[in-house]
Amino acid sequence: MIYEPIGLFSKIAYNIPELSVTIHSFEEICYVICEKLYDIDEFLMKDELIFYVRDYLALVELSERLTDAKPDLVKYVKTLLSYRNYLPEEECEAICQRLKDGSDAKEYVRLMARADFLFENGKYRNAILMYEHVRELMDEDSEKESLTYRELMGKLGKLYSLYYMFEEAAECFDISGDQKKAFFCRKLSMSRVEYVDMLLKEHPDESLAKQIDEMTKEPAEIAALKISLKETRSYGRDLAVERLSSRLKAEYRRMS
Repeated sequence: MIYEPIGLFSKIAYNIPELSVTIHSFEEICYVICEKLYDIDEFLMKDELIFYVRDYLALVELSERLTDAKPDLVKYVKTLLSYRNYLPEEECEAICQRLKDGSDAKEYVRLMARADFLFENGKYRNAILMYEHVRELMDEDSEKESLTYRELMGKLGKLYSLYYMFEEAAECFDISGDQKKAFFCRKLSMSRVEYVDMLLKEHPDESLAKQIDEMTKEPAEIAALKISLKETRSYGRDLAVERLSSRLKAEYRRMS
């Protein structure tokens, strides 16, 4: 069976910055909706998209229906997915019900989904800002004891550690319940004197101290290179140190 496209395929793309995607056709719009259902919001109902559907995809009737469907997001999405029977009615209804359920959820639930999307796509700074906003909303709703809150703090801890903001990362990991990572990040944020003082006051368990020391001690490869550099310096040796340092940072990020 040959599928007949609905409307035109436009060489000029329409950008949806909130989702970090571009679309060229009606089918791509529907695909993005289905794949990123919990990330869409009122921005999908912009007049610019309706004009694009009319002027670039040559779907005048659909553009008129979309205008009539505003500002009801569920109705708007249903108008798109059901147009010319693009999706079977039962499947379309199921997707719209999921969207409605998500819209009825607390604001921080929807924001968390968007922050997760930013995190997964490498938009770390924006993800931190959105996660912190979620944190404020959950604090206001007295949700600090919930599992979702601990999961949120774990994600923030990972992001802060990616930027070597170890004090912030340690605080977040501590709240999340991941004491091992919290302790690890706390050491990285301290001077040697501060670290030893903390061990004496908070972590008298000698086996734990040894374990953390082993995890965070200076790699033997770096120590050997430092000794070598004292004898002679060269561009090649400097480059070796830089490459090794980059690799070790990458390994730390994966561990975090």
